[in-house]
Amino acid sequence: MPALQIILSAVLAVLVLAGISMMSKVRTAVAGNLLSAFAMLCGIVGTLFFAGVVSVWTIYVSILIGALIGGLLAARVQMIQMPQTVALFNGLGGGASALVGLLSVHGDSAFVRFTALLAVAVGMVTLVGSLVAAGKLHRVLPQKPVVWKAHALCTLLFLALTLAFVVAGAFVQGIGLTVCLVGAFVCASLFGLWFSLRVGGADMPITISLLNSLSGVAGSIAGMAIGDVFLVAVGGIVGASGLLLTQIMCRAMNRNLMSILTGGTMTPPAPQPPVIEENDNENEELIRRIMDLEKKIKELEAMVADLEARVKALDGQLNAAPAPAPVEEAPTAASVLSKAKDVIIVPGYGMALAQAQHQVRQLADKLESRGARVRFAIHPVAGRMPGHMNVLLAEADVDYEKLYEMDAINDDFKNADAVVVIGANDVLNPAARNAVGTPIYGMPVLNVDQAPEVIVCNFDLKPGYAGVENPIYSREKGVYLELGDAKETLMRLMAGIA
Repeated sequence: MPALQIILSAVLAVLVLAGISMMSKVRTAVAGNLLSAFAMLCGIVGTLFFAGVVSVWTIYVSILIGALIGGLLAARVQMIQMPQTVALFNGLGGGASALVGLLSVHGDSAFVRFTALLAVAVGMVTLVGSLVAAGKLHRVLPQKPVVWKAHALCTLLFLALTLAFVVAGAFVQGIGLTVCLVGAFVCASLFGLWFSLRVGGADMPITISLLNSLSGVAGSIAGMAIGDVFLVAVGGIVGASGLLLTQIMCRAMNRNLMSILTGGTMTPPAPQPPVIEENDNENEELIRRIMDLEKKIKELEAMVADLEARVKALDGQLNAAPAPAPVEEAPTAASVLSKAKDVIIVPGYGMALAQAQHQVRQLADKLESRGARVRFAIHPVAGRMPGHMNVLLAEADVDYEKLYEMDAINDDFKNADAVVVIGANDVLNPAARNAVGTPIYGMPVLNVDQAPEVIVCNFDLKPGYAGVENPIYSREKGVYLELGDAKETLMRLMAGIA
């Protein structure tokens, strides 16, 4: 490989890293994206030049077709469809890497055959898994976890067989290599199908970031198979950044990555009946008698309370009734917001489904025009992909400086005048702190339950994807349920704010 190509690849890889670093800040994010895209374009041109295929005209036709398809998607895809679009792009990257591995599998060295087969395997896992994820996000596949018989066992079996075919293929040629190639292709595809179908909507942010990482890993391995330094470097960057994001998502949801891959999440364990020892019959009888006595005592207490209520009612009839005291009007969600000076808005996937981000912006503007301070609390896994809420609110021109991560705002809920929840559930469910055995147990959540006044603009009171009831909904004081389509409830709220 020419030294000039290695130097150029290193420089372009550094530019890609610089672009990613710029994307972490709002003011430089657009420039960072353009810088990384420019570096990738230079990498493509350099690869064509050093490979000596600049004169092959069919390459440019393919590039033009791909650019037209990508431009059409960019123009037509709505922000609400961004999660499934990202999943689809991850899959296409994995599919391209698998194709590179497929075309280079008949190499002369064991290293080339091994990396080619591994690129095929990782690429097919990424492609199939991403297609399933996109189907779930686009609601053409069930969003709830799909569990088949012996699901976890089959998932592990397909993974083991894939690795076995990849390793064996490095040491054989001819018909043996073809068998290993077909075996790795099929088993990797089945593994991608099995593990992605088992993932429910609540675990989708982790799945998206993991597939992002796998697409980079597949590209890097494909680069090893064909000896392309730039592809190895950029694939490694994407793989590493995706893996870091996956770890962040796992910590944010208290998930174990291996349990996701093997289908061990989103299903709470079945409650076990209490175990009674055979030699405890006497204790069991005693406990039953005590329970019967307690039941009778409660019945007597209820009778006494009823008699006391009747006596008070008779006393009231005998004595002259005092003048009725003025009754204060019960507070409403609109009246609470009219008086609030510190408001925190918590968006969730329901806001995305209702496409209510513009109404949320209008509510924030109206509250701020009345002198209120408005902030947005963003849970790391709110929505169906990392940064989902950030993207939607950015589309509505919400100032990025008003968006606060969970750790930065969680201590402020107890001091806020009001909290407005827009289509969020699991990410603020306090049951995550003490509901042992549920899918969300141990998951860090937003401390919405600590706020004195909570306004819930959800479609209904059904549990979220985790299937765990939210005790906030049944709180007797300080909770206002504005149920229905988020656009309509937000418009009603704004109309009622004096």
